[in-house]
Amino acid sequence: MNYRLNSTGAIAKRKIFETFISPGFYIALSIGLLLGYFVIGGFVDSIDSSGLNYSLNSIYELIARSLSGAFGETFVIKLFAEGPYLFALFVSFIPFLFYLAISSVFKFGFEKKVGALELITYGPADGTSYFLASFVKDMVFTLIYLMVLLVFFFVSALINNLVLGPMFFYTTVMMIFLSFAFYGYGVVSSVLTDTASSAIALFLGIALFFLIIQMGSFTIVSGYVRNLSTVLAWIIKWISPVFYLDLGMSSIGYGNVPMYLLSMLLLLVLTGGLLLISHLILKVRGVRV
Repeated sequence: MNYRLNSTGAIAKRKIFETFISPGFYIALSIGLLLGYFVIGGFVDSIDSSGLNYSLNSIYELIARSLSGAFGETFVIKLFAEGPYLFALFVSFIPFLFYLAISSVFKFGFEKKVGALELITYGPADGTSYFLASFVKDMVFTLIYLMVLLVFFFVSALINNLVLGPMFFYTTVMMIFLSFAFYGYGVVSSVLTDTASSAIALFLGIALFFLIIQMGSFTIVSGYVRNLSTVLAWIIKWISPVFYLDLGMSSIGYGNVPMYLLSMLLLLVLTGGLLLISHLILKVRGVRV
C-alpha cells in the first residue's frame, strides 16, 4: 500500500506540473470566466425599474424562454432568485469540469495505446497508481478553479451591487463532490477501453445519458414519455452524480441540511466505488492493449 501511495504522489506531482505549464488549462480557465462574465453582464442589462426583465437582453430572453418551456416558470424563478450567480456557476464550471475529465481520459487512453503506461508499470508503480494520480491532479485543479471563480464572482458582485446568496455557496460545495464522481466515471471509461477516442466517447455517452435521464424526470411532458423517464430516472439515479446534485440543492431549498450532507456523502461513496471498480478491472485486463 505504501509503494502505491508513494507512486501516486510522485506521478501526481508530475501531472500537476505538466498541467500548470499547459496552455490548455489557462484557455479553459479563461473561457469559463468569460462565460461567467457574459451571464452576469446580461443579467445586469436585464434589470429595469420594475426588476428583472428578460426582454431587455436578447440572449437572456432566449435562455429564459428555453428553460421555462422545458422545466417550467418555477424552475427559472428559483434559478435566478438570488441573482445570476447560480446560473453563472453552472455555465462557468461545467465546461471546465469536462475539460479536465476529457484531458485525463484522453491521456490515459493515449499512453496505454502507445505502451507508455505499460512501461511505467514495470517500475514501482502500477495502473491503479497512475489513474489515482490523474484523479488527484483533477481534484487539485478543480479546487483551484473554484477558488478563482469565487474571487471573480465576489469582485463582480461588488462592482454590480449584487450579492452571492446562500444557495450559490451550497451549490459550489456540491460541485466539488459532483466533479469527483464524474472524474471517477472518467477513470472507469479509461480502463474499460483500449483507445483514447473510445474512452472519450464512452465517458461523454455516460455523462449525456445521466443528464438526459435527470432532465426527463422533471421536464414538462406527459403520458408514456413522462412515465418512462420517471421509471428510468428512479432506476439510474443511484449511480448518477446529477441526481445527487439535484438532491442536495433540493434539500437546501427545503432547509434539510442533513439530507444535503448525506447527498455529498453518497457522492463520495459513489466515487470510491468507481475507483474500486477501476482497480478490479485493471487487475483483470491489465494495461497492455
